[in-house]
Amino acid sequence: MAAGVKHYFIHLAMKQFLFVLTLSSLLAFPLSAQEIKILTYNILHGERADRPSVSNLEEISNLLIQLQPEVIALQEVDSMTARSSRFNEKPIDYVSQLGERSGYQSYFGKAMDYDGGGYGEGILAKSGTNYHTINLPIPAGGEPRAMAWVKSMAKNNLEFYFGATHLCHQFEENRIAQVDSIIAYADSLDKPVIWVGDLNFTPDSPEYQRIPEHWKEAGAEAGNPQNTYGTPENGGRIDYIWYDSRKFELVDYKVLDQISFSDHYPVWAVLRPIKNPKQ
Repeated sequence: MAAGVKHYFIHLAMKQFLFVLTLSSLLAFPLSAQEIKILTYNILHGERADRPSVSNLEEISNLLIQLQPEVIALQEVDSMTARSSRFNEKPIDYVSQLGERSGYQSYFGKAMDYDGGGYGEGILAKSGTNYHTINLPIPAGGEPRAMAWVKSMAKNNLEFYFGATHLCHQFEENRIAQVDSIIAYADSLDKPVIWVGDLNFTPDSPEYQRIPEHWKEAGAEAGNPQNTYGTPENGGRIDYIWYDSRKFELVDYKVLDQISFSDHYPVWAVLRPIKNPKQ
């Protein structure tokens, strides 16, 4: 066997081993009935980053079945686009197909028309009502952006809102306006709020710094600066889980950097409701 081929198979076997180890550590994590498992994942419109023109639908559905988060946010989601037929037998509603395969309620929040269908955000929830989409401002122009929402319920019957979004990749002015819009909307809701997504800014950006103090970002609170995009060595941290610290406390946070079904990594957190929350 050539040295390069041998090295490839050793590398692949090591990645598979670390992937299984990562899943095992998450599944073994002891959770109380009150804790909420959250996942956010930019899925690259359903195409594997490491194997172009191959669908990642099966791998991601299997991942969700194993991890069993209460709520899941997906970014770069296609619905009935011609593009989706390139690596599926026909155009598909990706989030609906994923929900059917993994046993979750599903909701697609369209940000814009694209390639004969729609493109936007996906939410999967074990329990949810009041699914809806809000449009986000784009004062500098560029692609339309949206945020999908659901009112979900934890196992202890705690109701909370969960929001999923993908902010502008082109203009800081848009991202600032979008952050302001999200905060205003989230602070107006009558239940505790968690919001997540690919925000296309880094922790040292003006967008990140303007988010009010009562909103905590799980990676920062965990002291974990891992990249969520690109590679562990060459990428960036742009995917986040934000929660209202007056209502929740952080239990666990991980970037699942052994999972290569997209050009982003899944980001995982566990939150616990505070018994006597501040108003």
